[in-house]
This record gives sequence, structure tokens and C-alpha cells, in this order.
Amino acid sequence: MIARQEEGEFSQIFNALMGLMRRFIFRVLRVGPIPNHISFIMDGNRRFAKKHNIKSINAGHRAGFISVTYVLQYCKEIGVPYVTLYAFGFDNFKREPEEVKCLMDLMLEKVELTIEQAISGNLKGIRVIFAGDLNSLNERFRAAAQKLMEITEGNRDLIIVVCVAYSTSREIVHAVRESCVRKCDDGDGDVALELSDIEECMYASTVPDPDLVIRTGGGDRLSNFMIWQTSKSLLHTTAALWPELGLWHLVWAILKFQRMQDYLQKKQKLD
Repeated sequence: MIARQEEGEFSQIFNALMGLMRRFIFRVLRVGPIPNHISFIMDGNRRFAKKHNIKSINAGHRAGFISVTYVLQYCKEIGVPYVTLYAFGFDNFKREPEEVKCLMDLMLEKVELTIEQAISGNLKGIRVIFAGDLNSLNERFRAAAQKLMEITEGNRDLIIVVCVAYSTSREIVHAVRESCVRKCDDGDGDVALELSDIEECMYASTVPDPDLVIRTGGGDRLSNFMIWQTSKSLLHTTAALWPELGLWHLVWAILKFQRMQDYLQKKQKLD
């Protein structure tokens, strides 16, 4: 009993020290420019499970959801107002049906849990937006996603865009079609589209374009993710698998963003 008590006290002291260190690091980090919007391509859940000899289909994805919690907490503490998570690409439907079902069930579980947290007031200013071809998802998931978006609509401290059943290809097709419908509904017979017409019909048109895209798992591709919105973004890749992404990976990515400011600003002016 005494040993457990001492272990609990040590854990509390350790967590307090880690929290103090984190606040100090973030305070120093905020001396430089902080990205207004960070997007994460969360790659490596399945490889993480394989690396640790875990045979369960969704074990790697569950580990990935734990990383989501920490990363969002860090972003909020740093002062990043917008975060996008590439949770499920439309091409992921091509995976084995059993894995797709496990992943969709797990996401639904987390969405419903988040709804409970939002109702009880534990989200603390977090707004959640779902982006993607939501009509391709089952009715229960769509209903839960819609409910969570409505409950958190008024929050502004951290806006999280969760991309589900998403691909840039489908987003552009959706935006062009919606733009044409709007033009036709105007009744003037003019269907000539402007760039702004298409951008207004993107899945998450109310959110600014990402400043920084972080991809885990060692890949250097965007994988059909927000290609339209990231033409001026900095792409940072790390060999860490998504469940392995930690505080220092995020800090290093933001430091790289700060070092590249002159280049990024010149690129924006040229474009």
C-alpha cells in the first residue's frame, strides 16, 4: 500500500515537472511565428502494430488515437488555432473490409465519446468540423458527426478539421459541381466559374489554408490530401510513425517553420 502511494506521488510530481517544462518550451517557441494552421498526415499506425508484434487489426489505430489526444493538447497550449487531421482517406476503402470496419467502428466510438465530453463541458473551447465525402459513410456515423459539429459550433479556442472519406480529387469534383449548382440557381444563365466560386465550395472553406503540413511514417507525399490548399505550405516529414509522434517532433517541425519564414513569405509574394 505504501509503495503504491509513493508511486502515485512520484507520478504526480513527474507530471507536474513535465507540464512546467512544456510550458517553458512553448513560451520560448512563441517568441517566433507560430503556424496558424497545422495539418497532420497520420501515417504509420499499421506499421507501429507490426513493429511491436501486435496482431490485433485495430491496435495500431487505437495507439494512433492516443497520439491524437496529445498532439491536440500540445497545439492548443502552443496557440495554434487550426488543426487538420487526415483520419481516413477515400482510397482507404480499398483496404480489407474487416480492417475498414474496425477503423470505422473505432472512429465512431471516439466521436460518440467526444460528444459526451462536449455535452459535459470538457472540450473547453474546441470546435470539430468533419470534411470529406460524408455521404459515403454509414448513417450512424454521419448522424454522430453532425451532432458533434452542431454541439461545438460556437467554440473558437481550437478548431479541428477531421478529414474522413477524403481525397482532393473528390473535393475538387464536389466543389465544381456545387459551384455550378449555385450559379444555375442564381437564374442569370451564366455558369462561368471563378476561382473564388470553387474555393467557397470546398469541404472546409471556412478554415484558412495550412501553413505547415506534418507527415509521419517517413513518406514525402501528400497522398491526395489538401493538394489545392497546400501549394504555399511547408511540408515537414518525420520517420516517426504516427503513434510515436511526441512533443519534440512537433517542436522541431515548428522550429523548421520558423527558420523557413523568409522563404515562405517570398513564395507567397511571388504567387
